[in-house]
Amino acid sequence: MANDKPSFTRELFNGSIDDSILFPYPRISDEEEELVTGFIARLRDYCESSLDREWIDENERIPPEAIDGLKRMGLFGISIPKEYGGMGLSQSAYCRVFEYVTGFDPGLGILLGVHLSIGIKGIQLAGNDAQKALYLPKAATGEWMASFALTEPEAGSDAAGIKSRALPAGDGSWILNGSKIWIGNGSFSEVIVAFAQTPVERNGKTTDRVTAFILRPDMPGFERGPELRKMGARGSNQAELYFKDVRVPPENILGEVGEGFKIAMRVLNSGRQGLSAGAAGGVKQSLRLATDWARRREQFGQTLVNYEVIQGKLAAMAADAFTAESVAYFTTGLNDRGDVDYALESAAAKVWNSDALDRAVDEVVQIAGGRGFVKGYPYERMYRDARITRIFEGTNEILSLFVGLSGLQGPGEALKEVAAALREPIRQIGLLTDFAADRVRLALGRGEPALEADVHPRLQTHFDYLVEHTRDLRLAAERALRRHGKRITERQFVVTRLGEMAIELYVRAATLSHTQALLRARERGMKVAPPFTSTRQPLDDESVQRVLRLCDLACQRSGLRFRAAREALNGNRDDLVRAVAQDVIAQTDAPTDTRPMGEQGRAAVSRE
Repeated sequence: MANDKPSFTRELFNGSIDDSILFPYPRISDEEEELVTGFIARLRDYCESSLDREWIDENERIPPEAIDGLKRMGLFGISIPKEYGGMGLSQSAYCRVFEYVTGFDPGLGILLGVHLSIGIKGIQLAGNDAQKALYLPKAATGEWMASFALTEPEAGSDAAGIKSRALPAGDGSWILNGSKIWIGNGSFSEVIVAFAQTPVERNGKTTDRVTAFILRPDMPGFERGPELRKMGARGSNQAELYFKDVRVPPENILGEVGEGFKIAMRVLNSGRQGLSAGAAGGVKQSLRLATDWARRREQFGQTLVNYEVIQGKLAAMAADAFTAESVAYFTTGLNDRGDVDYALESAAAKVWNSDALDRAVDEVVQIAGGRGFVKGYPYERMYRDARITRIFEGTNEILSLFVGLSGLQGPGEALKEVAAALREPIRQIGLLTDFAADRVRLALGRGEPALEADVHPRLQTHFDYLVEHTRDLRLAAERALRRHGKRITERQFVVTRLGEMAIELYVRAATLSHTQALLRARERGMKVAPPFTSTRQPLDDESVQRVLRLCDLACQRSGLRFRAAREALNGNRDDLVRAVAQDVIAQTDAPTDTRPMGEQGRAAVSRE
C-alpha cells in the first residue's frame, strides 16, 4: 500500500529540497537528555570496571557475569516502551547509548543492536497486543535475548532468494523448513524473528511471499549450529540456525501472511540508524587516538602533529567526525518525528558513516605506524572491528544501488517504458527498493531547486552549492534515463554514481542543518548547544569558529566527492572496465575452495 510520507533524498532526484524536513535540526527533550546522560555515565563506570576489551577480543566472548550486570542495569530494555518494562527511549536517545556501547566494544554493540535494533524491533513494530505482552517484558529484562533471522547460506544481499519455506498444516499452524546463517545472538537467543517463503493468493493465483514468524528454541525441529569465529567484533555471537519440520502455531505469525518483507525492511531501517551512530562514535574515537599519538610521537626532531601530512589526515578525520555525527542524529530525528519516510536516509547514513569509519581506522593505523599493526595497542583491533560495518544490514554497494534505483523511480515515471523496468529489477536486489516503491509514489516537483527557509549568512555559499548540486543530480538522472532507457537497471556503474551523488547531498544537507542550528542557538545567547547530538557543543566564540571550520572543510570535501561521481557519469571508462573484468573472468583458473577448513577436511575424507 502506498505511503504519501515525503522523503528528503528521493525528492533530491527531481531537484526538490524540502525545507520542512531539513529545518529545524532535530533534538531530544531536556528531560530525555538528562535521563540518557545519567544512564551513559553509569554504563561507562560499569564497563570500564567490569569489562576488559583485550580479554573479550582474545577469548571471543563477553563474560556471562558481565552481561548479567548489564541486564540488571536495564541496558537491554532501553528502547522498549515503558508499559512493557523498558526505558522507552526515543530512537535518537537509544542511538546515543548505542554509540557509546559500540565505541567501548563493537562486539558488545552488536549484542545490544541485534537484540534491540533488529531482533525484538519487529515485534515492537508489527506485533499484536498479545505478542507484545508476551515477548517485550522479558526482552526488556534481558531474560529473553532476541535474534533477527533473514540471511541464508545462498541468500545474503539477494534476500528475495531465501529458500526457507513454511507450508500451512491445515490446523492454522505452519511447518517450517530451512536454515539461516550469520545470525546474531544465534547461540543463545530465546526469541527469533525468522523469515520464510509462504504460498499466498494474489489476484487469483498462488505465489510465494515472505512471512515473518516468531520462533522459540524449544520448538521441536529447531537446532543451533556451532558459533562462528570472526575477524573482528569477536565479543559478538553469530551462529547458523536450522529448521526441520518446525511447527509454528498461528499465534506466532508476526503481522500478516505474505507481509514479512515489509516488516523486515522497517526493522532494517532501525538497524542502519544504529550502525550509523555507532560508526560516528568510531570515527570520533579514531580521531582522539590518532591525535593523542601524533602529539606524543617524535620523528626527525619534531612531534608528528607538526608535519602537514599528519595535519591533513587529522583535519580530514575531524571533518568526517562532525559530518558523521550530524547525519546520524539527523536521521534518527526523522524516525522520531514520524511524519516522513526515512528508508533512503537510513541507507545513506549507514553507507556514508561506515565508509568514514573505514577511512578513520585506516588512518589511525597509518599514523601509529608499526604499533598500529601489532597486538597490545588498540589500533589493529579497531581496524578489524570496523570492517564488518560496510557489510552487514545491507552491503554499501547494495545500499548505494538502492538509493540510486529508488531515486530514479520519480524521474522514471516521465518515461513510461522505463517505469516498469525500474520496478522489477529492484526486486532482484533483495526487495530493498521494492519495499520503498510500495511505500512511496510521490509526484516530485519540477523546475529549479530552491530553499525557501532563511539560511544563516555565514553558510549561504554552502547552501548555494547544495542547490546547484541538487539541480545537477536531477539533470544527471534525467540524462541517464534518456540515454539508457529501460536498460538503466543493468547499468550499475551509472546507478551507483547517482546513488553516491544523492548520498553526498543528503549528508551535506544534514551537516549544514546541524551547523545552522548551532549558530542559531549561539544567537539566542545559549552557552552550550541543545541536545542535538551526543556531543554537547560549547558555543563560545572560539568553539563556534572551530565548528565553522569543520563545516567548511566537510562541505568542500563533499563537493569534491560529488563532482567526482558526476564527472564519472560523463566519462568513457566503463566499457574498458567491463572488458578488463571479462578478461579476468575468462582467464581465472578453477575456483579456489573457500569453505571453512573443517568443511574442506570433511570433503577430502569423503572423497577418500
